[in-house]
Amino acid sequence: MPPRQKETGDRELTVKLEYEVEPKFKLQKKDFDAIVTSALTTVLGEMVPDYEIQIFDSQTRKGTIVTTAENLSKIWAALSVYGQHFGHNIAFHYFSIKE
Repeated sequence: MPPRQKETGDRELTVKLEYEVEPKFKLQKKDFDAIVTSALTTVLGEMVPDYEIQIFDSQTRKGTIVTTAENLSKIWAALSVYGQHFGHNIAFHYFSIKE
C-alpha cells in the first residue's frame, strides 16, 4: 500500500469557547484573539504555526481559525489542552473543519 499523500491547502477550524463560570461581559473578537494567542503561545512557545482568526460570533462564542492542513492538528492539540492542563477554566470545543 503506497504512503498517504500529504494534505495541502488551508483549513477552517471552528471552535466554541466555553467557560466553567460565565463571564460577566460579552466576549468580542479581540477577546477571542487574545485567548487563542495565549493558548497557542503557552502550549507551543515559539513553535506556533501561522494562523488567522477570521470570524468570531459573540452570541454563540464560535470562532473560526484558518491555518494550513499541515498545521491543523498542532493548532487543535494546543487549544485542546490549554484550559485543563494550564489552570484556565475554559474549554475549546470542536465544531467543524472545512477546506
